Amino acid sequence: MKPRSANSPVLLEVKNFLASCKNVGAGIIVGVSGGSDSVGLVHALACQIKKDSVSKLIVAHVNHASRGAENDADEVFVRHSVEKLREVTDALVEYKTIKLNPDDLNVGASWEKNARQARYKWFSEIAIESKVNWVFTAHTSNDQAETVLMRILRGSGVQGLGGIKPKRSLTKGVGLGRPLLFCSKEQIFDYLRGNNIVWHEDPSNQQTRFLRNKIRLHLLPLLKSEYQPAIERILAGLSGHVHAYASLEKRLARKIGLKLEKPRVLDQVVLDRAAVSMVPAWKLSLFLRSLFARESWPTDAIHHSQWKKIAQNMGVDGYEVHLAGGIRIQSNRYTVVLGPT
Repeated sequence: MKPRSANSPVLLEVKNFLASCKNVGAGIIVGVSGGSDSVGLVHALACQIKKDSVSKLIVAHVNHASRGAENDADEVFVRHSVEKLREVTDALVEYKTIKLNPDDLNVGASWEKNARQARYKWFSEIAIESKVNWVFTAHTSNDQAETVLMRILRGSGVQGLGGIKPKRSLTKGVGLGRPLLFCSKEQIFDYLRGNNIVWHEDPSNQQTRFLRNKIRLHLLPLLKSEYQPAIERILAGLSGHVHAYASLEKRLARKIGLKLEKPRVLDQVVLDRAAVSMVPAWKLSLFLRSLFARESWPTDAIHHSQWKKIAQNMGVDGYEVHLAGGIRIQSNRYTVVLGPT
């Protein structure tokens, strides 16, 4: 069924996002959980593409096996929805699914982080196997607001306050895109209801053992009702301002790196200790954040105060610190060495 309103914000955002992406002709992978956001995205996307511009649409569903029969029902629902998608596009629509091992997701402190990494790893594998250059996920402006607020609570730096990026690299030659990042959940609900499209609600979204859910269910409603009715829009807008500033910060970090970095040794980044000791702590802190992002080293557990402490001490001979993810910073007489232990 074709959408009833061509002026829907959801359709317009998807259309504009598609136009901004290069190399979509080989196809697009869409992560579809069965929830409202991903169902709205994949339907709007199917309505926008033709096989002469996008040859295929791959619906990728991850069964986290965390809710037993409910997960299996979601999988069946998404598989059946593929048939309806074929009614609105002449592009090839494929379906792929994977069932994760719950034991693998319960390792360490964060089930959510493990699940996210497993999803993106599988999406990357499908993209490489299918020779597709893009993976789309259904993050919304509400997700952006939650992310920014969560990072404020964790003491994030400027880059962290940028929240979710509309586009980023997933793996070599494959981009990760969020076409609905500037759409609200309410706009997506309007689109679904207006087109009589059904979706599945995930009961785990109501579990407050996850910080994001606590923010969504308790903190944001409190801020909205007692302090600022437009809090979600303001937080999402903040991320846009931060992205503009972050580009300047990135250029400065690159200039600092040119003065500090020596030839690396395998997976270890080597800095000139004498040069490090001459750089102000705030600039070193900025450089370190950029370096960790470049090397894909984990930063979630590093708070602003710890970045500051590292920057103040890393130029001291004999300084050593071990960080989350097995990353070590070690200073000696001539160099500062950073990398996995």
